[in-house]
Amino acid sequence: MNKIQTATYYLGLLLCLMSGLLLEACSSDSTSDSRPDNSSSERTVRLSAGARQYHVDEAEMASALGLTRTVYPGTDWTTITPSDNMLVFVAKDKENPSPSDVLSRLFYSMTTDWQSNITITDAGSDNNYLIYGFMPIDAENVSISLLSTNTNYKAGATMSIKGLKVLTQTDPCVIVGVGKQETSTPDVTLKWGAFDFTFKEGTSDVIDYMSILLDHIYSCYHFKVKIDADYAQLRTIRITKMTLEALNNDGQTLGSVNATVNIQANTTNSNPLSSVTFGRNVGARMVTLFDKKTTTNTSYTNGIVLDKNTSDFQEAGFCLAPGDQRIFRLTTEYEVYDRDNKLIRTNTATNTFNTANFKDKKITNTAPGLEHTIQIIVNPTYFYVLSDSDLDNPPFDINN
Repeated sequence: MNKIQTATYYLGLLLCLMSGLLLEACSSDSTSDSRPDNSSSERTVRLSAGARQYHVDEAEMASALGLTRTVYPGTDWTTITPSDNMLVFVAKDKENPSPSDVLSRLFYSMTTDWQSNITITDAGSDNNYLIYGFMPIDAENVSISLLSTNTNYKAGATMSIKGLKVLTQTDPCVIVGVGKQETSTPDVTLKWGAFDFTFKEGTSDVIDYMSILLDHIYSCYHFKVKIDADYAQLRTIRITKMTLEALNNDGQTLGSVNATVNIQANTTNSNPLSSVTFGRNVGARMVTLFDKKTTTNTSYTNGIVLDKNTSDFQEAGFCLAPGDQRIFRLTTEYEVYDRDNKLIRTNTATNTFNTANFKDKKITNTAPGLEHTIQIIVNPTYFYVLSDSDLDNPPFDINN
């Protein structure tokens, strides 16, 4: 598994929590309508999670739709360092629910103890609840509502997510399966399409353990950067920073997207994401793929070194709202060194490219859960004349 796969894979796996119930209401849920009464019971909800992996092409994705790749973080999931935030909706299982029947929004934040508190007035086997959720919480607003054809949340839900970043290095995911367990050690087999949950009976010191399965609603990209073998005999390139923008057809920068995710509950262990649609908004949005000043990878504190000893580099990756997005602008800051490792110059290469025009593996549209590779070769036009400026200022050829 390459590094960006590992990062996005574990990003879906690793969640966390913060004590306390948020009483802020989304557009379709209202916690203010469900204040705890004297007979209510506040209990702790602790989570463990699994996630699906990205798939590298459409053919593989199509053949894997029936698989549930449940992977737990380990036998002691509470000790794993979390990597993102999550919003969990708890809804009552009843016909024609009102907004107040969405009990709360449980907020799990970047702490080391993955738990949150909730007030439950009806617990036990005759009082089921439905669990839906989304991560990471960097959107402006997230809410759930009934599917247009249904009368209860048991059949599924529509999740509306406003203000998502069109490009991001986080990994937007939704809950696609929920299971119950008795202890912090996962002991259930999660299935797609199951969202019901029964809280334990009791009014004090009650801890409920919940297992969740996550799936991606974005697609994933990573860059494979290489250097021309002949040119590498004369020069070394050190990439110090890479940034990326998404453009629409008239060249305007895209900033955010609004997502509508329709989740259809089922008992057949099949994909519950019946549809995921995105609306794009123009606005400033640049994502930093790599910066040697801020990288936490000690191997790249001096930049991404491309020389005769380097085959390729696959650290710079990002997630993208799926669709027919094809046009991007990549800005690469780099340094050029001679054979004696002396700095010759610094420069910036700006490439605007259309993935539909790639020489190999053309990308015209994407889907949730798919992964794509974009190849870049530092390849000068002329390198046999040492005084030629191209030797010290080589072009970056994308998907060459």
